[in-house]
Amino acid sequence: MPNQMTFTPARFAVAVLLSVALGGCSKPPEPGAANPIDKPGWNLVFNDEFDGPRLNTSLWMTGFPWGRCSDIAFNTDGGNMSFSNGCVRLTARREAVTGFCFDWDENGAFTPYYKDFEYSTGMLYSVQPFKYGYFECRFQAPKGQGFNAAFWLYGEKAEEVDIFEIVAEDGGAAQMTLHWKDGDPLVHTSQWIRHVMPSGPTFDAGFHTFAVEWTPEKVAWYLDNWEVPQQLFTRFIHGRHIPDVEMHVILTLGVGGMGGNPDGTTVFPADFVVDYVRVYERG
Repeated sequence: MPNQMTFTPARFAVAVLLSVALGGCSKPPEPGAANPIDKPGWNLVFNDEFDGPRLNTSLWMTGFPWGRCSDIAFNTDGGNMSFSNGCVRLTARREAVTGFCFDWDENGAFTPYYKDFEYSTGMLYSVQPFKYGYFECRFQAPKGQGFNAAFWLYGEKAEEVDIFEIVAEDGGAAQMTLHWKDGDPLVHTSQWIRHVMPSGPTFDAGFHTFAVEWTPEKVAWYLDNWEVPQQLFTRFIHGRHIPDVEMHVILTLGVGGMGGNPDGTTVFPADFVVDYVRVYERG
């Protein structure tokens, strides 16, 4: 979840000037059909085309290694997942469910407990971790207040790459964020955020493809095969915090929290539809 960024006046002025001077005016192309599985210059090392009829448990877990709980929703063990038309659907429902959770108690002990939740949802967490590569997903996000459809990478030391997060508060944009453990003294934050809008249908109205290229030198995002521009200041901050640990691939349909909770306008059930996930390494 984003933290508030704090700048000194001088740093803020520098960031604004660089952003204005170096910002691009290009925009992503209209989305097309699914990309071919072969990618020139890259070797496919992991993929799931979600042809069903059930989850490949050699590739995925249905919860985090540390638990299945969020504030108001519980990630079930496959109960909020289905396969059709070559896609997996992670489904959020408004329903009472009791979940088994873990947390740190006041004495610092890692303690299990049961909790009642207002909502259920689903997620995927890759069994295999990866270090560097090209990570791609074709998807359609749900529409509605309170949903957070996300494709992300997470590793030790709290390092995280949000390839996309789509929440109602962003007005139809996708949020792309690089997280790191300790606050950068230049910007007084442990994350750096960028937003992008699609061309053609919105993320909840049609399929789009998102990807990230992660190397020792850079982290670059791609929307519908178009590299999302990063201004010089953004590239500089990202370059100071490129992850150098193995990270797992994660798909989540969050309910509540970031972007606020569902309200009277939110329609359930709601689906985060994923056509495929692919991971490549340089050939």
